[in-house]
Amino acid sequence: MSRVLIIGNSPQKQLTKWHKLIQSAETIIACDGAISECYEHDVTVDFLVGDLDSITVQNLAKAEQDNIQIIKSDEQNSNDLSKALRFCQNLSVSEIDIIGVDGGKSDHQMANYFALLEYELPVTLHLNDSIVIAVSKLNPLYYKARAGLPFSLFSIGQATKVTMTGAKWELINHDMKPSTMGLHNEILEGELSIKVENGSLLAFIDR
Repeated sequence: MSRVLIIGNSPQKQLTKWHKLIQSAETIIACDGAISECYEHDVTVDFLVGDLDSITVQNLAKAEQDNIQIIKSDEQNSNDLSKALRFCQNLSVSEIDIIGVDGGKSDHQMANYFALLEYELPVTLHLNDSIVIAVSKLNPLYYKARAGLPFSLFSIGQATKVTMTGAKWELINHDMKPSTMGLHNEILEGELSIKVENGSLLAFIDR
């Protein structure tokens, strides 16, 4: 089981900021044109995934020369992050971290959130101001943090029997639907726990 890091191709990758995640990753996947900044910062990439429409001819040739495994997918029904997560289903992963998705067009940003929900994988998306974690029946959330740390929880579609403990405002077998109800809660001292029987949730936890 390995810890995987996916590097997205947003205009605000800021790889130096994510040094610890890069160093702790056992497998690194670059999404399409993200390989360019990986080369600039001497980040060793294991897999290059995407439709390869954002990569230069020179960097593609260098990736081939460096024996990086290239996973090209021309289908346009999913974005490069979704393709990278789909590829992760073929790996033995214990944890997946995602960086390099801050900024860019708003619709692309929204698509990245939905990509977290497409596969039952243990995924954490890292933004400049927060982390985003997808919660499902197979992937409940257990998160230790300092008391008072703000977070929000949103339902993507209908979610049934949501139980949340370790928060200022808790839920017990509560049914949720898309709304602003889950905006701005706080973690109490100890561990935040979120479980759901059916449906999908997104937790935004402040840094």
